[in-house]
Amino acid sequence: MADAEVGGDLLQAGNDAISGLGGGTVITGVPSNASVRTAHSTTTVHGDVTVSGGYVAGRDIHIRHEAPRVSLRPNLLPRASSDFVNRVAELEDAARWVATGDQAPVIVVTGPAGVGKTALALRFCHAQADSHPDGALFTDLGGFGGRALRTTDVLAGFLLALGTPASDIPSSFQDRQNLYRTLTARSRLIVLIDNASKEADVRDLLPAGPAVMVVVTSRRRLAGLTGTRTLKLGTLQREVATGLLRILSRGFVEQLPDEELAQVASYCGDLPLALMIAGARLDTVDGSRSRHMISALGDERRRLHWLAAGDLEVRASFRLSYGQLPADEQEAFRLLSRMNGGFFGGWHLAALTGTTRARADDVLTRLHDLHLVESAPATDGCDHVLYRFHDLLRDFSQELFEESGEDSAAPDARLIAAYRAIAVTIGPGLFVAGDARSADRRAVELGAIGQLRVDDPYAWCSVEYANVFLMAGRALAAHQWPDAAVLGGALLPFLQNRCLWNTAEEFYALAREAADQLGDLGVKAKLLLDIAAVRRSQARWSDSVEALEECIALYGDQPASRERALALASIGVTLRNEGAWDSAWHCFQESRAVLVELDEPWGIAFATRGLGIVRQSQERWEEALGYFSETVDLFHEAGDVAREAMAWIRIGAVLRGQGRPGPALEIYERALPVFAGREHRSWAGITAVHQAAALCDLGEYGSAAERLDAADLVFDELDDRRWRGISRMHRGILHRRGGRPDQASACFDEARTVFAELGDRPGTARVLFEAGLLYHGIGDASRTHDALTAAHAAFAELGSPRAQTAARMLEAAQSP
Repeated sequence: MADAEVGGDLLQAGNDAISGLGGGTVITGVPSNASVRTAHSTTTVHGDVTVSGGYVAGRDIHIRHEAPRVSLRPNLLPRASSDFVNRVAELEDAARWVATGDQAPVIVVTGPAGVGKTALALRFCHAQADSHPDGALFTDLGGFGGRALRTTDVLAGFLLALGTPASDIPSSFQDRQNLYRTLTARSRLIVLIDNASKEADVRDLLPAGPAVMVVVTSRRRLAGLTGTRTLKLGTLQREVATGLLRILSRGFVEQLPDEELAQVASYCGDLPLALMIAGARLDTVDGSRSRHMISALGDERRRLHWLAAGDLEVRASFRLSYGQLPADEQEAFRLLSRMNGGFFGGWHLAALTGTTRARADDVLTRLHDLHLVESAPATDGCDHVLYRFHDLLRDFSQELFEESGEDSAAPDARLIAAYRAIAVTIGPGLFVAGDARSADRRAVELGAIGQLRVDDPYAWCSVEYANVFLMAGRALAAHQWPDAAVLGGALLPFLQNRCLWNTAEEFYALAREAADQLGDLGVKAKLLLDIAAVRRSQARWSDSVEALEECIALYGDQPASRERALALASIGVTLRNEGAWDSAWHCFQESRAVLVELDEPWGIAFATRGLGIVRQSQERWEEALGYFSETVDLFHEAGDVAREAMAWIRIGAVLRGQGRPGPALEIYERALPVFAGREHRSWAGITAVHQAAALCDLGEYGSAAERLDAADLVFDELDDRRWRGISRMHRGILHRRGGRPDQASACFDEARTVFAELGDRPGTARVLFEAGLLYHGIGDASRTHDALTAAHAAFAELGSPRAQTAARMLEAAQSP
């Protein structure tokens, strides 16, 4: 019906016009306080209207008949991917939130580009369709590209989908929002908002109805959006990523072995978008071409070029996030590529950009919010948050840096200087336990960057040693000899402690080249002492002595040199481990005399401990006890709590040798807490072996076995072969005393093999003797004779008093 308009002072609309009024009729232009009576009903309206019979009269009345509103069940959701895998935990969490809340939740799915946010949101919304019978709305806001939608236009689309005629959609944003909220107030509806970049956009599109489930996806964390539930998506687990590749590369999957498919997943960083592209490309190639493609993916500099197929491209996806950054933050993102994929925090970025830590922290927060960097699964013991790149974002950052043509010299120089300041400050106290690791060692001044507090130097080294090597290499390439020498050598004691032998040799080679160029005698001597200790820890006796002799030769006829004296004492340690006790004794004595003359308390303690260990090895218990007691006092005065505790362990070993395992055990238990830190893991294992030996002497075999189990975990972790062999020998003794000869024999054989490979003569002699006792106990005369004869010869060569014990045991075994 056409509109019926009544105007003038008093005009009447005919009954034929009025009688058509019914549902959907709108009367406008009516003055206040009146009613309209039609042939069907009387309707109260606001206005000065005269009603007579079947007629209506009034001034400027407009009567419009609308067509009845069509009730629709919209379903705007795109099709869910059939290749969706995993994310079971996330889907279960979201379903639980929907099922248990008083009202339907707003669920935000967040994560980096290409991680599968939209795929998960679609899968979840489709699964919830039956529980939301009024339909589903969908919009892609395009918040990270150049095609971002206005929320007022989105509302218009939603109103159309909900059945509002285009002609009745309000023109203003506020009216559209009000109508949208009115229409959804009692609906059980799903609203999926994809690619939101701003909290305000999401708020504009939130419906009023408590039964409407809203799902939002965003590369940002949308922290300002309150009252939401968040699903944080990361990359897939490797086995799941490999499984997705198998699904995607259907035509070729049977030709790829598992390890090659896992390698592809690794090159893709387990990122779903990259996996989809790689899978699609693998599905189109044959065997020989696939090998070429996998090899190409292994090239970090070309990887992003290969990860493109049709309109899918990893690089393009990353550029959308990168494009959200202002120019200075884009520069920061590019410069972070200079970290070569390592961990980084505010002080790293401050050094690279030449700004303050506070500003750098703000930039990293922004990058993290956009998922351009991710939180690192580690802590470096400093007062900041650590971040890292996803592998593909690292490649993208490197690509952008190279494209920019920026010079890396100044950023690298600032970063190298900061690393050197930290290494020099924390290095001297790295393995000092207790009060000696004072607060002033932890505060590192980094110039314009500000101050860095290193609360856990060992943790810093654990996280940063790869970066330190990187900086040392760059310093060497730039002919910054002092920086290269310091950075290359500063972490050698740490690498020795961690049993990172090959890495230590790489550090040494780099630092040695810089030291040779520098021509600094002290720097070179320190490097030689440290690398000798690394090699000695591997039982590479001759290599260790070679480095120490070179150190001594540096000083020629200058006997009163601290480094020369320490090198001489270190040679004594090597000779002692080889069983050359008399030669070791003379080295320790000569070294100690020089260090006393130089008044070097720590060095005196080191040499004195060596004298004690020689006497302990010769079973001259009282002399050994005297030297170890003096060592305890010297390390205590030097503030070295850890080495003081190590000296106590030696005293405990002397007490065991004197047949006093009870007092020895008390000492071990008192010393053990000192080794609780990661920097003293090795000595925690060594102490556990000593505890096991004392417990075994006391007949507490179960407790002894537990301590050996704890020790083996440490030595396996550190790959410490020598102490693993010693632990196996003690386990053999435990089995022998417990009446398990077969297990004991196996342990002794294993220990003897280790000692032979390491050239540990005292260890070999000891395990032969213990094996001889085992065979004598079970009545195996032949093996008893062989083992004890070999033990006697080995002890005699060492000059050990145990040679006489072995001879007596051999004589007793041969008696009828």
